[in-house]
Amino acid sequence: MHFVIHAVDRPDALTTRAKHYRAHRIHLDEAGRHGIAVMTAGTLVAADSQTPVGSLFILEAQDRAAIDGFTESDPYHLNGVWERVDVHYYNKKR
Repeated sequence: MHFVIHAVDRPDALTTRAKHYRAHRIHLDEAGRHGIAVMTAGTLVAADSQTPVGSLFILEAQDRAAIDGFTESDPYHLNGVWERVDVHYYNKKR
């Protein structure tokens, strides 16, 4: 199954995001250990096209429980970078 994760940062999270960026990247690189395949992942940015304001992932996993476990163990989640995380099922067409 495919899933889209749309995470929006807290307004004051920029410093915390930068502090945990490397750990977040390692978490994504090790997604396979959680039974997750990362189809695409990237940073959502403000209108200036530079300032991070969130994250977007398209992931493949056996079920929603795997996605929730992976997302909840992300360093950005654990350290309060994200204000809101929405998970959606996704029907990949192309």
